[in-house]
Amino acid sequence: MPILFALVGATGIGKSSLSLELAEKYDADIIGVDSRQIYEGFAIGTAQPGLDDLKRVPHHLVNFLNPEESYSAGRFVADVKEILQESPNHNFILVGGTGLYLQSLMLGLPEIPPVDVAVRSDLEDMAERNGLDSLYEMACRVDPEAMANVDKNNMQRMVRILEVYRTSGKKLSEWQKDRRGGIGKIPVFSLCRSRENLYARINARVDQMMKDGWMDEVRLLAKTVPSSAPAWQSLGYRELLAASTAVEVERVLDDVKKKTRNYAKRQLTWFRWQVESEPIDLDTETDCLTVVERKLTKKIF
Repeated sequence: MPILFALVGATGIGKSSLSLELAEKYDADIIGVDSRQIYEGFAIGTAQPGLDDLKRVPHHLVNFLNPEESYSAGRFVADVKEILQESPNHNFILVGGTGLYLQSLMLGLPEIPPVDVAVRSDLEDMAERNGLDSLYEMACRVDPEAMANVDKNNMQRMVRILEVYRTSGKKLSEWQKDRRGGIGKIPVFSLCRSRENLYARINARVDQMMKDGWMDEVRLLAKTVPSSAPAWQSLGYRELLAASTAVEVERVLDDVKKKTRNYAKRQLTWFRWQVESEPIDLDTETDCLTVVERKLTKKIF
């Protein structure tokens, strides 16, 4: 199989730098496993790999999708399979933090009946009228298991959970227990750090995003991308666009840091319980490349 392994972990934990070293070591391309880094132009606020990184190692499923398009685990699985079919003799590494995508690729997708379009439209209208908080609370009541790792800004995912339940009368989490079409088990390395170090890295990264021109990126995107586009659901974008004073911007950044820390915590929990993986502690390991090579050679997976 051309996929050598997956490198996963919470946002800001250090996947990008290590993945570049591993990709060069194993002469592999990187396939992104991130539901936010997919959108064209939404680069700084989603921490897409920079130009230097893209020159070092070819990346797939990053910065490729029209901001007005929706994306799903099903489409991710189809896109990865297409990449593999086009280059069956090439090496690939999966890198990212969207656990649902990785799980769907390995285990397959649930055979959920078609959803009533009117139901979806009604839920989207409800979110528009009452805000995402109401949608979030409703989805948590209906299917807390499926909502375990869903951010409050992820309207697409919340609508999906609710529309499946309303259309079929069965929870999405129940449908997901019966899957078809997965590529099978692959080695997964899950990156870890102490909460203190991880949270400090997240705070510093948000500050660096502003120094890198995140606000300018937001204003530029607002000129061409409709406010209804799914890409605007990425954390911080709509909020920064609405901020008109320095005080409001600082308030937004503090909120982005807090929500990102909370999301990272949920990611760590999800990867600990939902995917069989080998942990790598970035706070203690001094040679992660050797650790990965040793574990792969021993075929412990």
